[in-house]
Amino acid sequence: MKYAIIAAGEGSRLAQEGIDVPKPLVIIHGEHLIDRLIRIFMSNEAEIIVVICNDLRPEVSEHLRRLQDKGKLHEKPLPPLRFVVKTTPSSMHSFYELSQLLDDGSDAPFVLTTVDTIFREDEFKGYLRAFKQVLDEGDDGLMGVTDFIDDEKPLYVGYEECGVWSEKCGVRSEEGFPRITGFFDTLEELDTQHSTAQTSPGGMRGAPLISAGIYGLTPRAFQTLNDCIERGERRMRNFQRALVRDGLRLRVYPFQKVLDIDHASDIVKAEEELKNGIEKMKIIAIRRDARFSPNCSEKDRAILEAASREVCKRFEKMGDPCELRWVEERDFNLADEAEIYLSMARLPEALHTLEAFEWQGRRVVNRPSSVSNCQRSRLQQLMRENDIPMPESTLVFPVWLKRGDEAAQSEDDVVFCEDEMAFQQAVGTFQQRGIADYVVSHHVVGDIVKFYGVGDRFFRYFYPTDDGETKYEHEKINGPAHHYAFDASQLQQDVRRLAKLTGLEVYGGDAIVRPDGSYCIIDFNDWPSFSRCRDEAAEAIAKLINN
Repeated sequence: MKYAIIAAGEGSRLAQEGIDVPKPLVIIHGEHLIDRLIRIFMSNEAEIIVVICNDLRPEVSEHLRRLQDKGKLHEKPLPPLRFVVKTTPSSMHSFYELSQLLDDGSDAPFVLTTVDTIFREDEFKGYLRAFKQVLDEGDDGLMGVTDFIDDEKPLYVGYEECGVWSEKCGVRSEEGFPRITGFFDTLEELDTQHSTAQTSPGGMRGAPLISAGIYGLTPRAFQTLNDCIERGERRMRNFQRALVRDGLRLRVYPFQKVLDIDHASDIVKAEEELKNGIEKMKIIAIRRDARFSPNCSEKDRAILEAASREVCKRFEKMGDPCELRWVEERDFNLADEAEIYLSMARLPEALHTLEAFEWQGRRVVNRPSSVSNCQRSRLQQLMRENDIPMPESTLVFPVWLKRGDEAAQSEDDVVFCEDEMAFQQAVGTFQQRGIADYVVSHHVVGDIVKFYGVGDRFFRYFYPTDDGETKYEHEKINGPAHHYAFDASQLQQDVRRLAKLTGLEVYGGDAIVRPDGSYCIIDFNDWPSFSRCRDEAAEAIAKLINN
């Protein structure tokens, strides 16, 4: 991601109130404002950072030059840092100067902000994920907004409404990030002029939102910027209005609170906000309900706790303090807001709540849609359509009968049927239990292999009969492993392909290796216990989350 910082203002109000350092070098919570932004951008995949500062206070350009020469900030490697020294008549002209550094002929997006913008670092990470999402959907930008109004001349944002209300800033949209319809200098203008803007049938607007001074845009915005400069425009708010007028598709992302440092009192406010822990990364680990962990509750909890702690440890090493909380999936609800969710949840209510948070740009592992894809009947169809090695599903006995509507919750959800009579009896028992959705799989003779995976980086497999560790003792039907030779790398490729098809990032399952070395996958599910490689898996999950 490219980042741009406007640091060319004179800071005249701060100077009048006795602050004798240029605004970019004001210290908040132990950091210069300019260093704080650079650090945050560095921790969010900064490919290049461009800055404009004025030529009235050479201390700022000297500070940036020292950073360039050192090549590090807080002992971490600095990405390419370029800056221009020029006093401009307005922030829009400053942006124009930065555009010359940003516009390299590619279609790479960028994020622009002013040097004195104070926001929550965890929210900013969510904003960036949301920015990438709206770009994938064909939009041109994502503008940070907030309902916290502490500005002398706020810029109000008009937006479409539809769907159901979100807890955050009163924004509602079926798409998660409502489309911007206009920018207005006063609430009165918003109430009167917004009525002429295109809106959805859902209504005009909810809570009043104002621009937070955080702009995520594509290079398409440069043409609008150039036109504004040619027309003699001077204010960033006029540039934003021009973006809407030129037909760019912009959406809003709500921040809880964004502060600008315009007065000495704002420094005190910002210090207080940061001191109160506003910067902590909130992480919620959702424990699987006991019904979905038959004979494995302790093992499932152990990997979730190990992975959660490892995630926090890695963030804190990067300078991002974390607040970790564990929640039972049956108790999980919309009040449980966090930046990251490590979820073992399978209950429909919990998955629905996670979907709502995912729409807001929160990181969820595993995604609720991927968990749903692992319901056996859906999974079996997905494997068949994509030529994933699997057992035949015709009634050639012996066979396995497995419930297809949900993950197995007891030994009775997976039944070995030696003949037609045993099969009909098992089906009748399913029906008595209210299970109408089930799948049939041939019994495959061979070695049972249990595998575990995390993304594309971690894959392990084991023979469960070697250590006698088992959930239902179904492994006894196949007997001890013979360790038939097979292509483990091909199994790994097939498993990872299945993971991508389902959308799972943390996954596991079982395969059968036949005496001739061929194999088939007989089970695949979200977030296994990793009981045989817990520490390694926890580290792999942490790397997955932190990248």
